[in-house]
This record gives sequence, C-alpha cells and structure tokens, in this order.
Amino acid sequence: MTDGAGQTPPGTPGPEQPGSWGAPSPGPQHPPPGSWDQPPPGPGGGAPAPGEWPAPGGWQAPGSDPAAAPVPGQGAPPGYIPNSPNSGYGPGGYGPHGGYGQQPGPARGYGAWGPNGWGGPPIAPKPGVIPLRPLAVGEILDGTFATIRSNPGATLGLTLGATAVVETISTVAAIAAEEMSNTAATVLTLLLFGLNAALGIFLSGVLAVVVSEATLGGRITAGDAVRRVTPRLGGLLMLTLAVTLLSALGLVALIVGAVVVAVYLSLATPAYVLEAQSTGDALRRSWRLVKGSWWRTLGVLLLSAAVGGVLMLIFAIPTSVILMSSEQTFGSLVEGDLTMAGHIVNAIGSLLATTVATPVISGAVVLLYIDRRIRREGLDVTLTEAARQRAATP
Repeated sequence: MTDGAGQTPPGTPGPEQPGSWGAPSPGPQHPPPGSWDQPPPGPGGGAPAPGEWPAPGGWQAPGSDPAAAPVPGQGAPPGYIPNSPNSGYGPGGYGPHGGYGQQPGPARGYGAWGPNGWGGPPIAPKPGVIPLRPLAVGEILDGTFATIRSNPGATLGLTLGATAVVETISTVAAIAAEEMSNTAATVLTLLLFGLNAALGIFLSGVLAVVVSEATLGGRITAGDAVRRVTPRLGGLLMLTLAVTLLSALGLVALIVGAVVVAVYLSLATPAYVLEAQSTGDALRRSWRLVKGSWWRTLGVLLLSAAVGGVLMLIFAIPTSVILMSSEQTFGSLVEGDLTMAGHIVNAIGSLLATTVATPVISGAVVLLYIDRRIRREGLDVTLTEAARQRAATP
C-alpha cells in the first residue's frame, strides 16, 4: 500500500531494505547452514526461516513490529554474550555496519577459533605428551620427561633391567681382566664395547616406540615395546654401524665434518623403527628431515646431552667420592686399579646414571623427529586424526 507519492507509509511492514540496521543483504553474505555463524533459534525453538535474518534493532520475535525504531545496543538475541566463541557471531557482536554478519577470520583448521573469538591464539590438540604442532625446544624436553613419568616401566624400568645385565657382565669381565694378558684384556675390552653399543641400540629402538605411543596419549608396557622392536633389531644394528662408519669417514676428513654428518643422520633410528624403512632409506630420510634445520637440530641434541650429562653427574660424583674414601677397600680410582668391592660400587653408580640419562637423550631425539615431520610434512594433521579415532574406539 502506497500513498499518492508512491511512498510506503511509516509503520507498514515491508521487505528489508539494503543498508538497514543489522540486516544482511541476501546472497553470499548469509553463512551456510551448520556454520559457526548460523543465527540462533527463535523463540519457537527452531532455526529461523531463510527470510528471518535480523531486522532493524536486532532479532525480532514473531508478531513484533518490524517497523519499530531501532535502539543501538539493544535487541540482541536471547543468550547472546559479546565475544563468546559459542554465541554464533564474531567478536564484538555486530558486523561492520551494525549487522550480525560473519566476522573476518580463518575459515578452517584447528586453532581458527581461539579462546577470544576469531583471530585468537591457535589451540592445537594435545592427546598425549606434546601438542600436535611445531614444537619449541622446551616442549621437546617437557615431552621427554612427561613420557618418562607416564611410562616409567617401559623407560626407566626397561633401561634399568637391560643396563643391569650389561653392567654385571662388564664388572665380572673387568675383574677377570686383571689376571689376563694384555692381548686378552684388549679383546675383552672390545667385546665389552660392542656389548654396550648393542645396549644403546636396543634401548634407542624401544624408546622410539614408547615415545610414539605417548605422543598419541597411549601407554605401553616394556614387554609390548620389546616385542614391537625385536623384529627390527638386526637392521637396527646395521643402521648404527652405518651411522658410525659414515661419522668416522667424516672424522677422517675433518672433525667438523664428523659433527655435520652425525647431526644429519641423528634421526635415522626413529625413522627406521617408526616408518619400517630399510637402513638406506632411514639414512636418507634423516638427512632430508634435518636439511634446512641443521643448527636447530644440533642445538636440541646438545641441550638434551647436557641435561643427560647433568643427571649422570648426580650419580657419578657420589660414586667417585665413595671410591676415593678408602683406597684399601676400593682400590685406586685414579690409576684404574679397583678391588672387587670398588668394581661393584662403580658398576652400581654407572647403572643408576645410565638409567636416568638414556631415556632423556633418546626421548628427545624421537620428539625432535616428530617435530621435523610436523614442520615439513604436516604430520600433526595425521596424528590428530589418529588420536581422534583412537579416542572413539572402545
């Protein structure tokens, strides 16, 4: 109904006009059904019909006068809380022209909707010991100690048991070597060196499995970890020998070359165990992952080694004090001429030091491997989905 001038009289309901208070124009500005910015249900309990977008003055209840003068700041939907991530609207409530339109911000992906609305700090899922995103150096160390706390049997317990066997054999051999010829003692020393190297290989493989489970929030027993890594122990030995040989070749050229090669190949063990690759593929995989981040990798390795060294000193210093307290009882520590009691005390100190330091160093290497894959390959997306599926499975 119009007057003689063709104008609609005030107070007569009519279609929403473009540019009115808070009324989004039809078309692509309407958020799709099910999106964050879908309008809240009306008083009847159902979602508003397509034509029931906010009228002037805010959301109008059915039967109200749509021509009533708008009052800025009033008429917000029931239950609307400014800056609330669950309100269905962007921060600040109204759009650029007073409407309820969607606010600018990331369209998808975890962390797009921060704790303070669009544009807030990203929130990465954390199903286990680390958040599934690129890690800071401190988070790598935190994740290592969190893995030890959540899996004490498969980390400290397994390391203690395996190291106890090796230390017992080494102590008995050291006592026996005092009565052997120099040639026999040299051969025995080489065998003990190989035995300790085998211990390190075994523990690094097992701890790679433990840390990978802890990343997804799972726990694993020592027996399960050993069973999973046992079929790959032969290849793990070959891999360690290859890393040692290549590092030695670098040492022949220059000591700096040895360090460079060792850092580039430092992630080969977790790549071999967790990706079930061949020895050569694991070496190339480590080289590609470290490439472009050599200095950061070196820094993390040195930091974890320093932490492990401090933990070892906590036990090495009291052991040395005990051994030097009585040369008659324990022998001479400086000259390496220990009595049987001295060898036993030295073995116990070495056992405890290895037990606490090895999980820290090996765990940091595995988490560094995971961090490099997150940064280069987006592994966090895969791990997030795997954690979601694991949580949904009874």
